Amino acid sequence: MTTYFLIATVGLFAFFVKGLIGTGPSTVLVALGALVIDPKQTVVLASLVNVVGGFAMIHVDPVPLSRRFWIPIAISMIIGSIVGAYALKYIPPAPFEILLGVTFLVGAFSFLGNAGPRQEIVGAPLRASIEDLVVGIFSGFCGGFVGVNAPPLVSHFGRYLDRQHLRRLLVLIFIPAAIAQSLTFTVNGLLTKQIFLWGLAIFPSMGLGIYLGNRAFGLVSESGFRRILGALLLIISARLLIRNLL
Repeated sequence: MTTYFLIATVGLFAFFVKGLIGTGPSTVLVALGALVIDPKQTVVLASLVNVVGGFAMIHVDPVPLSRRFWIPIAISMIIGSIVGAYALKYIPPAPFEILLGVTFLVGAFSFLGNAGPRQEIVGAPLRASIEDLVVGIFSGFCGGFVGVNAPPLVSHFGRYLDRQHLRRLLVLIFIPAAIAQSLTFTVNGLLTKQIFLWGLAIFPSMGLGIYLGNRAFGLVSESGFRRILGALLLIISARLLIRNLL
């Protein structure tokens, strides 16, 4: 019962972040969930709850995005997600935790390095570039393999999208990626009954987290969020690396 409560609490914080900027629940779920349950299980759990969480965010920021822009990126995310989700099955637990720790460390510096003010371009491109698609494939692979796909997306698309268009893009492309990951985890046997039950425990707190995140959207600066999340990732990555390397 304690595990269910802790997982639900992690879910509340994770989807508060989701409501705040449109991304981040996988990062938080995997980072904090790995302290409660097996790290591999947290990746599968994150993909499962992200499907529901994504649809819960679909009506947020209904700003226009060209289909020739976001659909190709979503497809590239799906491709990367499937490859990453299959790769997850064949990685032993200890090396996986080390890889997870390194990933969080890189993600921490990514968030902290982009915490300062940015010059944003209002609006969005009409079509996706080759660079956008490469980032989408890489991000999808990271999501399927280690459960963290936000840093490369925020770092790349945050260079030229304003905050509303960035949040809208992330919501749209995470839904098909999460569905692809969950289906692949089901096929390769990683999505178990226990993980499904943990997902059910998160769903009630998910709604509350998204609601609170949306309410705080205009109150918390993006730079402040990135500093907090970067610090959190530093702490979690240090714990995972120390536990497995010392």
